[in-house]
Amino acid sequence: MDERAVPWLLDNYGGARPRVLQAVIAHALSVGARTAVVEYRYLDPDWRNEHREFYATTFRRYPSIAHRLHFFAESPDPLFLDPDRPARFDGLTYLGYSVLRPVPAAPVGRTMLASNKPSELTCVAKDRVNLFGTDLDVVGAPFVAQDAQLSRCAQATTWVTAYFHHLRFGGRRVLPGEIAAAVADNLEVGRQVPSPGLTIGQMADAARSIGLPPLVYPLRHLAPGESVPSVLCRYLNSGIPVTIATRSHAFVLVGYGRSRGRDDKELLQFVRHDDEVGPYRVVNWKLDEHGPWEYAIVPLPPKVYLPGENAEAIGSTRIRDELDRTPTEAASQLLRRLDDPERPLSFRSTVVLSNEFKRTLRERHYPDDVAAAYQRMQLSRFVWVVELTDRTLRDAGEPCVLAEAVVDATDHVRDLHVLGWRIPGRVWGWQPDEDIQTVREPLDPTDPTISIAQPRDLA
Repeated sequence: MDERAVPWLLDNYGGARPRVLQAVIAHALSVGARTAVVEYRYLDPDWRNEHREFYATTFRRYPSIAHRLHFFAESPDPLFLDPDRPARFDGLTYLGYSVLRPVPAAPVGRTMLASNKPSELTCVAKDRVNLFGTDLDVVGAPFVAQDAQLSRCAQATTWVTAYFHHLRFGGRRVLPGEIAAAVADNLEVGRQVPSPGLTIGQMADAARSIGLPPLVYPLRHLAPGESVPSVLCRYLNSGIPVTIATRSHAFVLVGYGRSRGRDDKELLQFVRHDDEVGPYRVVNWKLDEHGPWEYAIVPLPPKVYLPGENAEAIGSTRIRDELDRTPTEAASQLLRRLDDPERPLSFRSTVVLSNEFKRTLRERHYPDDVAAAYQRMQLSRFVWVVELTDRTLRDAGEPCVLAEAVVDATDHVRDLHVLGWRIPGRVWGWQPDEDIQTVREPLDPTDPTISIAQPRDLA
């Protein structure tokens, strides 16, 4: 990218508050951007909605059209600028886009950029755009900056979550005005427009009204045995963004990563979208500039009723019980490792579409007999997969799953059943209509398989 390009972009689009745009451009450069293409007179549905709901009512005049900035990793053919030739993007790597609102105080609108740390990005979705008649795909997590009028940080996090669910799970497309209107009947503090921000109750109401009923966790008062990382990672493993609220701010977590400190102690860092700072920021949850994390808000698909902690409790108990009652050396050895005070094994819980669980069995190294048993089981649309993992293999990015239990995500919290489960040498299934268990044995103990939580290629 020409050294004059970044100052030109900031001069033309940075407006009165260029900080977020600077972060967007810096991130694009960090993932290898060498070319930026400006799409003029772009009709962005989010900005048009914001304009209709608020900016068309102001004394100051704001255009109803936006510009869209596209990033590529290579330079196009010099003939690309020839107006008499078709625009071609053959051989160019598309890195994403950012919609630029004609609002000097809040220029960054809907943005989708590739991540520079794909192994730590768990909430991934594929977005498709069309530029000069060519379809271009980008995989990442959506981002938007608040406009501080129709949307504050709380509304921005709700929009990010809704757009992600639209791309990843086929949820409906939600526009900013709908989020603002969702709390119109619950004005606990202040007025609706311009927005003074939302309370935790309003944020939950907004998510519920757009079809993503949330779980709300008070992070300072979790249930016994739970921790902030364990609660958050269950949903991030599932590819579900988590909104964090501090006393003064809200932002969205879209991934996490592990590292080792000087004393070889495991360190956990989260990846967040901060609408006032920029996308893909790495943060230590114990030392946050915004203050202590007070609440986690987890908007979920409507057919996920069961919280992750309940699913993990029933799934881990089932695995332990089967290991205890199975008279094989492989089961006994795994049970001894599970009881080792050094904790070489741990449970990992992920909620996924059952179709995705079945479809990926072979690519996750499940042998044919085990894959066949799972594929023929009757499963709910969403299931919690509780995996017993080898921590060393997991941290090395290797196949690490030694056993798992599959739990109905719509099950009754007072009568939980595991739909299917596997330990070395055996696979069980529960038939809900007959209330009977079936077992497929004997099977050869398998090598570790790949976790369903492992980031998957959406290309």
